[in-house]
Amino acid sequence: MNHKSYFYLGLVIVLLMVVPYLVLGTDAVVKIHDQLDGEFIAYIFNARYLFSGKDILPPFLGGVPKTALIPPAPLSVLLFLGNNYFAALIIMQMIGSVTGYVGMYLLSGSITDNRMVAAATGVLFAYLSFNPVYGLSHFGIPLLFWCFLKIKDGQYMKGSFLYTILYALNSSLALVGFIILAFIFIGIVYTWKKGGNIKAMLAAWFGMMLAYFLTNLSLISQILGFSLQPISHKSDYILRAEPFFPTLFLSFINGRDHSISYHGFLLIVVVIILIIHYSRENLHQHKLYRLMLLLISINFALALITALYNGPPGVFVRTRMEIFGTIQLTRVMWVAPTIWYLLFAVTAAFVLSSKMTPTKIVSSFLILIATIFTSFNILMANNIKPNFQKILNPAYAQLSFSDYYALGVLDQVEEYIREQTNLSQKDYRVLSLGINPAAALYHGFYSLDGYSNNYPLEYKFAFRSIIAPELAKNEINQINFDYWGNRCYIFSAENDGIWPIRKDTFVYRDLAINTDIFKEMGGKFLISAAYIENASDINLRLVRNEPFETPNSYSRIYLYEVN
Repeated sequence: MNHKSYFYLGLVIVLLMVVPYLVLGTDAVVKIHDQLDGEFIAYIFNARYLFSGKDILPPFLGGVPKTALIPPAPLSVLLFLGNNYFAALIIMQMIGSVTGYVGMYLLSGSITDNRMVAAATGVLFAYLSFNPVYGLSHFGIPLLFWCFLKIKDGQYMKGSFLYTILYALNSSLALVGFIILAFIFIGIVYTWKKGGNIKAMLAAWFGMMLAYFLTNLSLISQILGFSLQPISHKSDYILRAEPFFPTLFLSFINGRDHSISYHGFLLIVVVIILIIHYSRENLHQHKLYRLMLLLISINFALALITALYNGPPGVFVRTRMEIFGTIQLTRVMWVAPTIWYLLFAVTAAFVLSSKMTPTKIVSSFLILIATIFTSFNILMANNIKPNFQKILNPAYAQLSFSDYYALGVLDQVEEYIREQTNLSQKDYRVLSLGINPAAALYHGFYSLDGYSNNYPLEYKFAFRSIIAPELAKNEINQINFDYWGNRCYIFSAENDGIWPIRKDTFVYRDLAINTDIFKEMGGKFLISAAYIENASDINLRLVRNEPFETPNSYSRIYLYEVN
C-alpha cells in the first residue's frame, strides 16, 4: 500500500464511528458526565442568547451573567443556532475525531516517516473517548503541534497559521488553552536557544493568545477584577489535598481530568522495548530511541506537576491565592494523550526500522499485542459498544440522549402548564428532583437549579437555604455543596439526584426542602421523576394525579406546585 492508501483507510475507519448515531438518532447513548449535564447546555444557551445584546442568561439560576455558562469551544456555538442540538453534538464528535486522526497522522508521520504506523496511531487517537463538547481542546492538539513544527520550518505557512487561530477559537482557554500556550512558548524558547528563526512561531503564538483573549474577554475581566460582575462562588471553594504518591502514580498510568488515554499496556510494552534494546549497537544515540525517553520523561513531568499541585504543598499555597488558587494546573494532563500516542508511534517505528534479529521479532510481537489490547480497551470505553448493543437490543438499559433529557415527556409538562395556567415559561421558575436540571433547561424552562463552575456566590448561599434540611441529613452531600458547589441541585439523602430516576423504581418518603425560600426566589413548580409521599407536609401540591410519560420513556414526571 502507498502512503495515501494508509491515510484513506484510516480515515474510513474513523468515519465509521458515526454509523450508530445515524441509525439510533436521539436514542443513541452519549456520554453524560460533564457533557449532557453541563457543557452541552452552555452551547444551547449561548446560541439562544447569542444576539440578545445582554450579558445575562435569564432562564439559568434565576438569571445570571453569561460567564456562568462559557462554552468550551466558542466557535462551535454556531452549530447550535439551527436548534437541532443532537445533530450539533454528533457533528462536533466527527470534527474532533477527524481532526485528531489527521493531526496524529501528520505529527507521527513527520517524525517517524512511517505512514502505516502513523495511520494506526491516528485511528487509536481518534477513537479515544474525549467529550466532543470540548471541541478541539483534546483532539486538536496533535495537529496544532504539527502546524508549529511546519511554521518553524517555514512550510505550509498559510494553512498552519489559519489552524492555530482556529484551534484557539474552538478550544477552552480555562481548560487547556493556557497550558497549550505555555507548552508552545517553551518550544519557541528551545528553538531560539538552538539558533532557529522564531519570528513566525511568535507571530502564530501571539495570534492564538489574541484569539483566546477576544473570546474570553468577560471571563478574563472577571478574574482580574476589572468587571462589575458579582463575586464568583469559586471564591468559596475549599481545596482538599490529594495524597502525593497515589496521585503521581495514577496520573502517570491512567491520566485524569477527562484525559484518560488507556495507555497503560502501551507504557509497559514501551518500557520493555527500551530495556531489551538498551546498549545494542549504541542505540542510546538513535534519534527515535532518545525521543522515546524524552516523551516518557515529559509525561512523567506532567504527572509530577499534577501530584505536587494537588498534593499538600500545592494546596497549602493555593489556599492563600484566593480565586487564582482555583486555577487547575492539573490540566497539563490534557496534553498527555497526545504525548502517549506519539510515543507509541515512535516506538513502533523504531522497532520496524531496526535490523531483523530475535529482539526485533519479540519487540514487533509486543507492539502487535499492545495495539490489540489498547484498541479493545478504547472500544470498550467508547460509546460504540453500548450503541451497537442498543441497535441489536432496543431494550438495552443504558441511558440514551432521549432518556436523559426526557424527550417527549417534558414537552407534555410545558404544554400542560401553558394550557392550564396560560403562563409562558418565562413567567415562572422550576426546580428538578430525581431528574437532572439540564433536562428542564434543554426544554426551555426557567430553572433555579443547574450546573455551573462560575456563578454568583450570593446565589449559592440563597439556594443553600432551600436544600439546607436535606444537606443536614447527608455529610457527603453537604461537603460536596459547601466545599465545591458547582452542582446547584436538590440533593436528597434518599437519592443522589444526579441521574434520572427510572419509572416505578423509587418514591420520596421524607423529602425536606424549604419551599418558602423556593417560593421567595420565584419558584412555582417542582418537576419530580418520582412520587413525593410527604408533599403536603412541605407545602407542595400534586398538580395532576396522572404523571407525564410516554410508552418508551425512561422516567415519568410528577408535577408539583408550591402552595
